[in-house]
Amino acid sequence: MSENTQLIPIIGTENENRTADIIFVHGLGGDALSTWHPQNKKEKQNSWLSWLGDDFKDAGVWSLNYEVEPFRWKGNTMPLADRAINILDLLNDYDLGDRPLIFITHSLGGLVVKQLLRHGYDFGNPDWRKMVGQTKGIVFLSTPHSGADIANWMKYIGGVLGTSVSVKELEANNSRLLELNEVYRNHEVLSQIPIKVYCETETTFGVIVVDRTSANPGIPGATPVPLEKDHLSIAKPKSKEDRPYRGVRKFIKEQLTYAQPLPSLKVTDKSSQSEGNINIQRGNYNENIGRDYIHVEGNYISNPEDKKKA
Repeated sequence: MSENTQLIPIIGTENENRTADIIFVHGLGGDALSTWHPQNKKEKQNSWLSWLGDDFKDAGVWSLNYEVEPFRWKGNTMPLADRAINILDLLNDYDLGDRPLIFITHSLGGLVVKQLLRHGYDFGNPDWRKMVGQTKGIVFLSTPHSGADIANWMKYIGGVLGTSVSVKELEANNSRLLELNEVYRNHEVLSQIPIKVYCETETTFGVIVVDRTSANPGIPGATPVPLEKDHLSIAKPKSKEDRPYRGVRKFIKEQLTYAQPLPSLKVTDKSSQSEGNINIQRGNYNENIGRDYIHVEGNYISNPEDKKKA
């Protein structure tokens, strides 16, 4: 059986001097092209795959294709944890992680990205860990962070056909999914990656696939933005003026502007000295404060007693 996991180059990927990589990740039953196309065509043109390349000429745009079907007879589906490892290795094959990364995800694709970042951080592979550090933003389009009720419905109608492992993992309140969500949103590094979240408000075949509650990743400041779209059309903006394209473009611009490389500084550039209750940091260095960095030249003076009073 041939390997169905592929990274499709869209535009700008051959530029060795590109400053960022943008990766689209589809969801259940989707593919690398038609998921994002307003007319469901399997082509790169006339969709936001190519529009982003026009708006970010220094970036490379890619679209991931992987096997993830709802029913066993239609295709083969790996468990989420295995799929994440498979994709991490594929991204590493293309040296992704050498420059800032932005992920645009739809439905299950958002869970795949969360899982691969968790693996990338935990598994001790330096190349995978580098990808985590270079991830500057994630867009979640109707991603079921705590599962989807339609997964239960699809499991029921599957009957004799048999549902795939991905549908079972997408069941509302699935224990593995809840565990991933809990770990991710409390993780000291992963939870700090900037995100933009959208959710659907219209039905697909009579069902709200991912409601606002499930679309909420539970990370402070990441409020799901409801759009007048269904579960499929939310990933298919009709033009550059249509939502969510405008908001995603703004988000990417902000994150790539913010993600300019910091100057390379040695540990010896920084020294500490305590004088009574006062701490003095001397030198030329970068200080990490939550999501932000400040650049310090000269002396930075702090009083530990101030923290005790806060």
